[in-house]
Amino acid sequence: MANTDGRPGPSMGTKLRGILQELVGDDTRAAAVVSMDGTVIEAVTKGGAIDLSKTSVDLAALIKVGAYCTRKLEGGDLDYVTLTTESLAVLVVAVSPMHYLATVLDAGGNLARARLQIRRRKAEIVEQLG
Repeated sequence: MANTDGRPGPSMGTKLRGILQELVGDDTRAAAVVSMDGTVIEAVTKGGAIDLSKTSVDLAALIKVGAYCTRKLEGGDLDYVTLTTESLAVLVVAVSPMHYLATVLDAGGNLARARLQIRRRKAEIVEQLG
């Protein structure tokens, strides 16, 4: 990819990383784009305490099962899955048939805002994966 002046543009990883860095805000600890086989494409953590690669395969299975259930219920395509505990929330968003984006928020974090931010950047994320 090139800039409009012909110079080489940033690599996919650099742009994708920049998007994820913007998604990691005040109450978000980590964000990662992951393929449905569990391979982490790019990840950003705040403070380094969360390693989404530890759960990437499991979250891929979760989103696949969620998609299967919504199809069985004739509910359309799966948008996202959330998991909440006393200490954190995990938001897993399907960004393409082959990829998902996972974010980890502090307990009480603003999940609606996180979903909105991801929805606004989804086309850019998909473009970087394409």
